[in-house]
Amino acid sequence: MEEPRQFIKDLRKGLDSLRFYQLVRSLPSLVHLFTPFPPTPITFKKITTLLKPEFSADGSNRMKAEKKVYSKFLKYLREAATKVLKFATSVEEEPILGFTLHPSLHFSERKSHLPTGNTCINQLMLTIPENGEKLPEDDVLFNFFDYAFCNAYYGLQ
Repeated sequence: MEEPRQFIKDLRKGLDSLRFYQLVRSLPSLVHLFTPFPPTPITFKKITTLLKPEFSADGSNRMKAEKKVYSKFLKYLREAATKVLKFATSVEEEPILGFTLHPSLHFSERKSHLPTGNTCINQLMLTIPENGEKLPEDDVLFNFFDYAFCNAYYGLQ
């Protein structure tokens, strides 16, 4: 049998010093953390649970605008959940132990309706129209969403 390379020996030595082998032997359920498994698909329900919107104060005009954008976003999301999660967090599925920093959905007043993402803080930013302007029609808005989510455009605020 071939001798393992030095970095493998060093890894084994490190794991032995942490008593990792003994831990896994006494708690076999830990093995699943290191075993590849088929990814679970991101469903509409899962993505809406992960990406909770942070709305403005109840009854405010801004909240009304945010809710309009959010309802259109939910309509779009039914078909593109995996792309959206990757755009906001850089992963296509929820980690086994969950997110350290929970994903969030924020709203911003800007000229462009192109969504932006910040994967460092797991944040998706949707645009609400400035100065009470109207939202674009669904097909125009969804084209912005497609452009962002399909091309990994993270953008700047």
